[in-house]
Amino acid sequence: MMKSPISLRPPWLRLPFWVLLLASLSYPVAAKPAKLLDITDTVASNRILTKLEALVVASEQATFLSSKGPFTFFAPTNSAFSKLPPETLEALLRPENKVRLQEILLFHIVNGKKLSAKDLSKATTLLSCQGAPLAFKTTKSGTQTVQKAKIVHADIKCLNGYIHEIDTVLMPPESTLPPLAPPAAEPPPVTNAAPVDTNTAPGVQ
Repeated sequence: MMKSPISLRPPWLRLPFWVLLLASLSYPVAAKPAKLLDITDTVASNRILTKLEALVVASEQATFLSSKGPFTFFAPTNSAFSKLPPETLEALLRPENKVRLQEILLFHIVNGKKLSAKDLSKATTLLSCQGAPLAFKTTKSGTQTVQKAKIVHADIKCLNGYIHEIDTVLMPPESTLPPLAPPAAEPPPVTNAAPVDTNTAPGVQ
């Protein structure tokens, strides 16, 4: 009786084709890491930073925050802005207060440093882009604050730095800010009244 020839193929090659096909389809594929965005685009894509995005656009700081940096940006959330009186936010968005708005936003930025939460835990003060210093504290429980604002979401990685979300808008010393400009005067209402004839001779009724 002749013996069957010994197959030199590995066992997995002896399986039916459809079994191999199903196995290949069910094999997990490693997901590609998300592409990093710069700080401006990261803020624009975050649904809890929409009010901050409006201020970045109004202050014309979008180009600066998308430049090489690196930057550490302390980003107030929408909830942080809700703590401000509504008229304050409206006033900052007016064109005549753009310089004041720029100064306030620059107070939220540290230039030339890409600082993680671990780095901030070792810091006590850092100079902001606005020129005034920022004070930092880390409690024994690990809570981190900048000025009086609590960091609620740290280490959002960006192409040109880090974003740390905070629960309060940071305000530099009032003495370092230009005064808040009053609203521009509204033009007088247009009426359809006929013009008064001023050429009537004296004594003529």
